[in-house]
Amino acid sequence: MRYKCFNNRKRYFVMLKLSQILFPLLALPLLVPAAHSAPLDPQPHPAAASAKTPDSTAKPATATPAKRAKRKQKVKRKQRRGCRTHASLRYRRMMQRWSKVPRIRRPRYRDGFRELVIYAVNHGERIRVFPFLADGTLDPEALEKIQRAFRDKKTGAVRPIHPRLVKLIYKLADSLDARQVNLISGYRAPNGEPTLESRHCEGKAADIVIPGVPLAAVARKARALGHVGVGFYPNSGFVHLDVRKRRSYFWVDRSGPGQPSCHLTILSTAAPRFDRKWKPRHDEPKVHTNKRGEPKGERTASTKPGADETT
Repeated sequence: MRYKCFNNRKRYFVMLKLSQILFPLLALPLLVPAAHSAPLDPQPHPAAASAKTPDSTAKPATATPAKRAKRKQKVKRKQRRGCRTHASLRYRRMMQRWSKVPRIRRPRYRDGFRELVIYAVNHGERIRVFPFLADGTLDPEALEKIQRAFRDKKTGAVRPIHPRLVKLIYKLADSLDARQVNLISGYRAPNGEPTLESRHCEGKAADIVIPGVPLAAVARKARALGHVGVGFYPNSGFVHLDVRKRRSYFWVDRSGPGQPSCHLTILSTAAPRFDRKWKPRHDEPKVHTNKRGEPKGERTASTKPGADETT
């Protein structure tokens, strides 16, 4: 029995050795043609490679429009590295005063609507108005005061302000709980020369600062309003806001006050998304209520109970 097991084991090792020797010999004819057909140089000549693969120079499929736009923005940043961002010490101190929360009383409420406080920096005037009546429409008397605050700095000319611009400024002040909105620039009388800020000449734009709120946060909030133009001026110290019927447009300008513009378009793919979400009702003011569900603040005679009843 032991002898038989020994023979079987010996036969197994002999067959294993024969397979290790014969297998390469049997597989060699199959490998030789492939070896002879392969080029000696594993790296072909560039001209030959380009002739064989004409699509080798094409852009990769991963170059999406967003990535191409991002590359263009990088090129623009390199072009604007020489942008003059200097601001004098006097101007920087003035910017600090703009961003400082004033020591004034908090806005009041009437018929559920918040009081709007605007401080015209160029004229040194502060106005307190309730822009909306009890039914949610704009108050003509309040609009006249706002237009007076928006008047031109040099000529003092007054122009009607677009109603939607007033609503958006009110919405920003309400959502950010601002005690005051500093108006840096409102209406600008046309001087006969084409300007990039033509909407100022139409009463559709304003440069604002909300004290106590960073400029970046104000710009971020304004971009979500839909169908607006929002410009962020970090070195000049304000946020540009304008209303427009077509698609929104966002930009950053890091030039200093009185320096050539360093305009740079941003968030070009996000602007259409904000416009699609926009609805006309989103511009309407929010009615604040108390714990009992009644409009917050004092109530005018037309909204008091029994005001419409005849005696």
